Amino acid sequence: MGMLHHGYQQIFRDDEAWLRRARDLARKSFELSQYLVHEFGLSFAALANVDEHATQVATYHPSCHATRILGVADEPLQLLRAVRGLQLVPLPRAEDCCGFGGTFCAKLPELSSAIVETKVAHIAATGAQCVVSTDVGCLANIRSACAHRGLPVEVLHLAEVLDRQEAAKS
Repeated sequence: MGMLHHGYQQIFRDDEAWLRRARDLARKSFELSQYLVHEFGLSFAALANVDEHATQVATYHPSCHATRILGVADEPLQLLRAVRGLQLVPLPRAEDCCGFGGTFCAKLPELSSAIVETKVAHIAATGAQCVVSTDVGCLANIRSACAHRGLPVEVLHLAEVLDRQEAAKS
């Protein structure tokens, strides 16, 4: 998504026709939580089916890509707070990277492993049964580290959590 919003405009900065196309594409492309909250109008108030008897405890990992490149702020948290049966607990040092970073994990695997181990330790400290993110790279990295550690934490994309919410309604 960062490529759609920033990269293409940089690549085509010297070609007005392609730059216009890149800008049009960026205007039509959204990160899921930003779309649901800002474009679709889904919000905490709209979901407002929160059950005080939570059946699952979750924590949220904000990806570097989403927060630093796409400007995602609290939109995923707004949506997660509204999911029935989900108790959201804060993740210590949530803003810290998980160590994936695209090719970073391949170029510097020892450092990447150390970073994700710290992230997983913070996830474990929350007591959460699941960790949620919006970035598939982060999810794969965290899932692998949890499995390696034997940590029984479900690793889910925000879309999966929202889909479960919808399935539970029917």
